Amino acid sequence: MPGGRLRVGSDAELAGYRARSHLHDDRVVAWTGSDDVPVAVDAEVERTVPEALARRFGTDGFWERWTRAECVVKLTGRGVVDIVALMASEVPITDVRLSTLRLRGGIVVSIGRLPGEGSPEGYRPECGRLFVRL
Repeated sequence: MPGGRLRVGSDAELAGYRARSHLHDDRVVAWTGSDDVPVAVDAEVERTVPEALARRFGTDGFWERWTRAECVVKLTGRGVVDIVALMASEVPITDVRLSTLRLRGGIVVSIGRLPGEGSPEGYRPECGRLFVRL
């Protein structure tokens, strides 16, 4: 199960892991599983959706959709601005395998993986450290 490969801790405790996501309260969620296949993780503490985002994208399943879009952006080398495009439409994501789960404390986590060996054009490992603060 993907959840068994996740850890929540401080930035210092989890600094050695490539695929990490910073939460708004300064905790970090890190993927501790294999990095043989490109992987990205994004996490958010479920909370009230900011008003401007709620108006634009709705609130139903917002944090699940947001973390999934973040994983796609991280794995495909797209810009953070592309999150808006992914949230606004039903863009088919064919090359990213996504799993979304909930951890204790209301943390919504999505894990994105690319199938097969190697990395696609545009994949940047450092994007595993990308995060957005709302």
